[in-house]
Amino acid sequence: MSSLNRSRRTLIIVLIAFLLPVIIAWVILDQHWYQAGTNKGTLMANPVALEQAEALPEGWKLAYVPPKECQQACQNALFVMNQIDVAVGKDTDRVTPIVLTAAQRQDIAQYHQQFDFQDVVSADLLAQLDELPINTLFIIDPLNNVMLYYPTHADKEAMVLEGKNVLADLRKLLKLSRIG
Repeated sequence: MSSLNRSRRTLIIVLIAFLLPVIIAWVILDQHWYQAGTNKGTLMANPVALEQAEALPEGWKLAYVPPKECQQACQNALFVMNQIDVAVGKDTDRVTPIVLTAAQRQDIAQYHQQFDFQDVVSADLLAQLDELPINTLFIIDPLNNVMLYYPTHADKEAMVLEGKNVLADLRKLLKLSRIG
């Protein structure tokens, strides 16, 4: 083989070695085989910055605004909030489960014996959360920004699966957070 043919072959091998990974990556992204941004909840395009949030505890908050009557979906949400608080493990002191209401409610207070959450009574905070869908769990960061929300379900198994999504996102946020 002449030196010219060997040089061409070497050049072609080098070009393939550099171009092949780029072509493979382009095909993977073009065919949507890889999904970037793996949050499980619904990320708010414009996070809600809660003003006058003195009533809120410090740190990360897993919050819930119950409907007018606490039926099965509400009970499931309270159950999942309690389970997430336990499942966070060593970071449990960084996360506070809270229930936001406009006034003290007896139907919610009865669940304090079963589940560990903090009541926050504030009509002002509820007014700021009006753009969130009704009956959702949501995460509030230490700077009091609502960033992710999750639907609640009347079916307990579906709600437990949704709780796993909340836990996955919360663990990722706690791991990457330099605040709270």
